[in-house]
Amino acid sequence: MQRHTEDQIRAQFVTSLMEYFKIEEDINLRAHVADLVRHIHPSQYREFFRRLSGGGMAFKNGFEKIAQVAAEFEEESRTPIEREAEERTANLYRLMYDLRRNVTLERNAEKSALERFEAIRFTSIRREGEKKPLLDETDINVVKILGKKWIYDYVSLDRSLFEARVMNEYANEILRRERSRTDAIAAPLKGRLLKS
Repeated sequence: MQRHTEDQIRAQFVTSLMEYFKIEEDINLRAHVADLVRHIHPSQYREFFRRLSGGGMAFKNGFEKIAQVAAEFEEESRTPIEREAEERTANLYRLMYDLRRNVTLERNAEKSALERFEAIRFTSIRREGEKKPLLDETDINVVKILGKKWIYDYVSLDRSLFEARVMNEYANEILRRERSRTDAIAAPLKGRLLKS
């Protein structure tokens, strides 16, 4: 009995989807369907078809249905660290975009917009009437790693690059934060084990 490779199974899965939705065989359409389901693992194919055949998507075409179910799978497979990093990235982008816009619109002959942006103390940014700062230690550490000039340059110049890099930095910082918490909890136990 011949065992199929994961690539062969994935190709058959794409073929099955195309046949299921009566999508004509075309290299570009096949590539599009394959791209929509690239993160779906072969062990999830049966569940994927089960969700496709479920109700609630009556007015969508085949591509839209595949994309919707694939997005559900992708959302479910994300770790808490990835979710937090994405949420923090979106919040930081909005805040930095607004700050950059406000600084740029302000007229000042003495200092450039970049100099005024770099002079902002991010630890003191608060919502009106609140004492708690908008950015916590994790946010501030990411801003320090990126540098204010980089943020100023990329926040409106190239949003996708900004989000990709910032999300990566947040994931690293969140992971470091969680490890330090774990180490702090385990330190007394480790000390007792070393003494004994």
